[in-house]
Amino acid sequence: MQSERKRILGMLARGEITVDEADKLLASAGADTTPARRKPRYLYIIIEKSNETRDRVNIRIPIKLLAHGLKLTKLIPAAIREKINAAVAKVGMNFRVSEENIAEFIDDLTDISVEIDGGEKVQIHCR
Repeated sequence: MQSERKRILGMLARGEITVDEADKLLASAGADTTPARRKPRYLYIIIEKSNETRDRVNIRIPIKLLAHGLKLTKLIPAAIREKINAAVAKVGMNFRVSEENIAEFIDDLTDISVEIDGGEKVQIHCR
């Protein structure tokens, strides 16, 4: 599918077909014309105070480290894992600790911003 898309775009670049023809060919080839979303490489946690010019905390965690850490959940006994899931649910997070939902968990961390009493702002995002 990807090679067909490249071939059509090459024909367009060489002037062998028009933009309309390329569009029709891409549609008939079933090619996805939306750019693929780049996998995030880092989880950022930034805490800033409204009256300060610098960030108070600026943490960058590699996603691979986070994913490997979540894989360690297999080592947690089932009874303890259920207590963790209950505690997470109690604070309003709909997430169950398991190896199967690592990708979903990382996708859910795309862009979170929280205002805290006292003027601090916490931002969590992946990039």
